[in-house]
Amino acid sequence: MTGRMLSERLGRWNFWVMFVGFNLAFFPMHITGLMGMPRRVYTYPAGIGWDRLNLITSLGSLLFAVGVLLLLVNVAISRRRGRIAGPNPWDAPTLEWATPSPPPPYNFPVIPSIASRHPLWEDRLQESPDRSVIGAGMVLDHGRETAGVTPVDAEPDVILKMPGDTLLPLLLALALAALFAGLLASVWWLAGVATACGFALMVAWLWPERALAQTGADAPPGKESPVHV
Repeated sequence: MTGRMLSERLGRWNFWVMFVGFNLAFFPMHITGLMGMPRRVYTYPAGIGWDRLNLITSLGSLLFAVGVLLLLVNVAISRRRGRIAGPNPWDAPTLEWATPSPPPPYNFPVIPSIASRHPLWEDRLQESPDRSVIGAGMVLDHGRETAGVTPVDAEPDVILKMPGDTLLPLLLALALAALFAGLLASVWWLAGVATACGFALMVAWLWPERALAQTGADAPPGKESPVHV
């Protein structure tokens, strides 16, 4: 995301602190469970025999939180002073490491053609006689587009225009949250307003867009958009 490497030293500290904290927090729970301690009860009377194990669990959770804090510190420091990462700093074999670092929003300027499970290691592994093509192929340069293929042969058939960014799904989720809160609290006016807002937002979100050729006005009936090559 940032094009920089995390600190290896802080990463090791982060791993071991979280590893020890996780096991200190959760392993004693198995023992207290076998000893009959019920779940989802926030406090227990003293003298039952669970005090020491619950104290270890509490300390382990605090240690785990320290590990999470180390991760956040590592990210903050590396964002400014971390070593510049190349496109494939781990020499990984899979397609997601074939993009620049940091990756652009569109990932690939052309759609790659993949011939194996390890497209970046094909010359080393010799898994098949075919080779993947990552830097050449179908160009999708007219906004947000994706290729549609035939259902049987998976041959490129049509270019589909994808919708852009919108806040409507987030606003719809907030309206649903307000609806459920109103129903739970018996605040009926809030539930009614949230229902109306949610319905209006859903209609606006799903309304066909002429720019995406969803209304049928941009292409004659029975014809698809051409494929750009």
